[in-house]
Amino acid sequence: MMLLGFDTATTACSAALWAEGAVRAHRRIEAAGTHAEALVPMLCEVAAEAGAELGRMDRFAVTVGPGSFTGIRIGLATARGLALALGRPLVGLSTLEVLAAGVPAHERDGPVLAALDAGGGRLYAQLFDRSLRPLRAPEAVTTEALPGLLADATEGEPLIVAGTGRDAVLAALPPEIGARAASGSPTPDARVLVRRAAAAAGDDAGAVRPLYLREAGARPRAGSAAGGPARA
Repeated sequence: MMLLGFDTATTACSAALWAEGAVRAHRRIEAAGTHAEALVPMLCEVAAEAGAELGRMDRFAVTVGPGSFTGIRIGLATARGLALALGRPLVGLSTLEVLAAGVPAHERDGPVLAALDAGGGRLYAQLFDRSLRPLRAPEAVTTEALPGLLADATEGEPLIVAGTGRDAVLAALPPEIGARAASGSPTPDARVLVRRAAAAAGDDAGAVRPLYLREAGARPRAGSAAGGPARA
């Protein structure tokens, strides 16, 4: 199976190709606001490095949010377009699942909190156990509410925090929770996405929906196709 996956839901933009049980090619840039221009050339580069073509993919995968409204729209529109044009299934995974799965197994000696900075003292967050089973649904929370939400979640185990919101989480939690930051990048990695997506069931492209968690803080201007940057 040959699978191409990509993430544009945060400031980073990344893509990876999975084939024969391993990641065969990968690209990543950290450049907010350039996803629309960078994504398709990046996908072509990844396919070329793996000696493949976009039309040969067996399925596609994309992060569906939460994250930047504009980034989510760009990624999902591109993924749907490719899947529909080629008649291929599409796998949609949340950015929070991909962040949690990106924590190395040897660091997961307790539950994992995936958290993205949503601006205004708010976070998009989801709690997973050490085997990455969800313990809570994805939610938009304030940093002030975190200690109450997590007071009984760790049961004496350390809490590992991943994502762009990790510094805000660590600052908000009392020392007795025993939280620490995960290593690695705080933004989702397409290599993790394709590994997860390779084991997931694909869906019809039209059935894969965005995960925004709250209303947009900005609306597209009249006559604008995409609108300005907005946080989800």
